[in-house]
Amino acid sequence: MLVFKGDTVRTSCGLYGEVLDTWGIARPWAKLRKEDGELAFFLRTDVTEIVKRPPVKKGKR
Repeated sequence: MLVFKGDTVRTSCGLYGEVLDTWGIARPWAKLRKEDGELAFFLRTDVTEIVKRPPVKKGKR
């Protein structure tokens, strides 16, 4: 599943929160801010659901 910064996700291990950062190619990692404000690191392949995705920003006009 493709995960972007700003997405609110739920993982297979039960974590829930907003994705702050993503990195890696062979082993794709992400940093998550949980509901209580703590940070957690997880593999992006463990995402089971994208709960909310921010709207796409349009270019300047």
